[in-house]
Amino acid sequence: MTSLKNELLGTWKLLSYIEVPIGGDDSLFPMGKNPYGLLMYSPDGFMSVQISREERLPYASNDKLQPSQDEMLSSLQGYIAFCGKFKVDNSSAIVSYMIKSSLFPNWKNKVQRRKIDFEGDILYLKSTEPILSNGQYVNSYMTWQKTDRVLDDFQERIRKVYQVQS
Repeated sequence: MTSLKNELLGTWKLLSYIEVPIGGDDSLFPMGKNPYGLLMYSPDGFMSVQISREERLPYASNDKLQPSQDEMLSSLQGYIAFCGKFKVDNSSAIVSYMIKSSLFPNWKNKVQRRKIDFEGDILYLKSTEPILSNGQYVNSYMTWQKTDRVLDDFQERIRKVYQVQS
């Protein structure tokens, strides 16, 4: 029997991110309808997630520490990032994240849990407890796809770039 941890290991590309208000309002797309994201689980028990809104404002100054107020707001509201340790409970199919660093400082040293479900190379993660998002409590639903094939394509493109330069 394969453990859920072994199935999670590797890199996953975000396909969708939806928040459903617990009050029954319409579903929300906090990072837009075409977000980009990567979720990584390492064999030594560390994880990292990065999710970005597609249409964030670029910094006119081209200096990461010199954004305008609008650029900073767009950057912060259009990005989710955290990393830390993870642990999987096979019997309940829940992964727990022990967050050590987060763009949102309130999550540092907190635990978040996600219900795990698989369908082939697709991973479904659902929050187990509501979180506060834009003034209301929501459950999050994320769909991820294993990136093994995508990484092979990337490696092939890199190989071609180096052949052209040689």
